[in-house]
Amino acid sequence: MKKNNSFIYLGLALVFGIQSISAQDLFDILDKETPKIPIYTQATFKANRIVIGQSVETRKKGILEFNVHTKFWNIPDSQTQAFAADRVNARFALEYAISDRLTTGFGAGTFDGTFNLFGKYRLLRQRQDNNKTPFGITLVQSASYLTRSFNHVILPEDSSERFSYTSQVLLARKITPNFSFQVAPTFIHRTSQQFVEDDNNHFALGFGTRYKLGNHVSIASEYYYVANPVSGIHGFNPFALGVNWEVSDLILQFSLTNARSFDEATVITLTANNFNFNNGNLHIGVSATYVFHTNQKRGKRKSKK
Repeated sequence: MKKNNSFIYLGLALVFGIQSISAQDLFDILDKETPKIPIYTQATFKANRIVIGQSVETRKKGILEFNVHTKFWNIPDSQTQAFAADRVNARFALEYAISDRLTTGFGAGTFDGTFNLFGKYRLLRQRQDNNKTPFGITLVQSASYLTRSFNHVILPEDSSERFSYTSQVLLARKITPNFSFQVAPTFIHRTSQQFVEDDNNHFALGFGTRYKLGNHVSIASEYYYVANPVSGIHGFNPFALGVNWEVSDLILQFSLTNARSFDEATVITLTANNFNFNNGNLHIGVSATYVFHTNQKRGKRKSKK
């Protein structure tokens, strides 16, 4: 009787062993055949701009952004001293996401009369499920056209000499859930020379950071080092410090910077003041970005009987 029980136990062990091996093989097959969906890092910088320059971000397909940027500053010993600010620069822009990777935009500034347009393509997205793509890469190409003189910048008589072109490679990484960092190698070609000894081509290296303080508040900073700045009164490296406040589809930013323009080529090559607390060197910025979801499908409401 004991021998019969031993045979029964041995048979059961073989059956369960074979079933376990078969189940394991089945799991391996399913794991190989099931596509692994990549998990991309979200909201490296949240908005298309950090403070004064482009960020690595692109919007999802069909999203339209309306931007209003303003800067206020005083002029020392000016004959037109105002109660709040002597000078104001405003920029109005529209930006649209053609696809999840491609965003384009157009805007105009009031103070310097600069019209600019840009296109940015997200070449590589950072993934958080592996270490194969530890950072994101976005390519940016912009062009601007000057329509008036401002400060010590003289409007060229020849319209073909009023263009500037900016090419950037943005490399960014969200290092922690709260901290992001970006490096931006930049090449700028200007078709005009404000001074005889100036170059038409300029090289710069930008740095940008963002630190999330809470669910709706973050701080951001940006700095550009220009290898061959414009001579004369211009040629200071631009720096900016901002606070972002997110309210649903509205993003507000309050900033301090030494740059007066919103166009990348003008900001990087023609910043006339250093960043310090001397009168007239700091500019207060207030910006608002509203997001429209143009391709959002609305569910049909069922009528109650």
